Amino acid sequence: MATYCIGDVHGCYNEFMALLEEIKFDEAKDELLLTGDLIGRGPFPVETMKAVMSMKNTVSVLGNHDLNFLAVAEGIVTPRPKDNLQVILDSPLCADIVKYFINSPLLFIHKTKLLCVAHAGIYPLWELTFAKKAAKETCKVIRDDLRRKILLANMYCDEPNIYNENLSGLKLWRFTLNAFTRMRLMYRTGALDFKNNAISPELVKNDGLYPWFDLGNPMQRKKKQYTLVFGHWAALGAKCQRPFVKALDTGCVWGDRLSCWCFDTDKTYRIKSLGYTEPKVQVSKV
Repeated sequence: MATYCIGDVHGCYNEFMALLEEIKFDEAKDELLLTGDLIGRGPFPVETMKAVMSMKNTVSVLGNHDLNFLAVAEGIVTPRPKDNLQVILDSPLCADIVKYFINSPLLFIHKTKLLCVAHAGIYPLWELTFAKKAAKETCKVIRDDLRRKILLANMYCDEPNIYNENLSGLKLWRFTLNAFTRMRLMYRTGALDFKNNAISPELVKNDGLYPWFDLGNPMQRKKKQYTLVFGHWAALGAKCQRPFVKALDTGCVWGDRLSCWCFDTDKTYRIKSLGYTEPKVQVSKV
């Protein structure tokens, strides 16, 4: 069984299907791991979700756009036209799509291969065992009807931006969501930075900010070294030279490419985007 990982699809259905054809994906004998943000901004979110939900041996972790959709579906926030979510709300598949995201993990750890997947990454001051526990507990919250509404209504906040062992309840859930789905840059203290969003690390290297993966190795578990696959950070252009870390968001929805990496062969595949929208590049505010 070959294990393929695909970066953020964002509703780019045509490129997604073309990439599956390129890798000759066989759901009867292969498995597919997705880095989240299956929807948001792209042109065909319903078609994308229908395809993903119909495939065997396929898992997607939750991304920040997926969580935003859940908040929209709960009526907590109003859908923004640029996110192209209304078409899902109007679809007969809406309830199934909501259920799919509610039951999706924040962190996937493979049972037999030294491989894990998270949308934005793993907080570098955690170890994999602790990260697994934090993700599992927060996913239990998401699957509980009442607590999910409380969390979704209060997740649009940048605080707390650093972990400490005294965090509990809503503050701990929110930090866990932010770490797994929004994290990019951070300070050596362990504080996450949310001011510089669509930006490459080179632009803030003199501001005391570092890519999260430069500040630790949270992919060790029971003395075994795992490889982590993540998406979320299109501005990286998949240029991550750290060992055991694979960046796969190559900005398909922004007009760049959709990327796939095979764990077993270490081979990368890419499909050129049909072209959709231009990203807003943010300059350093530090």
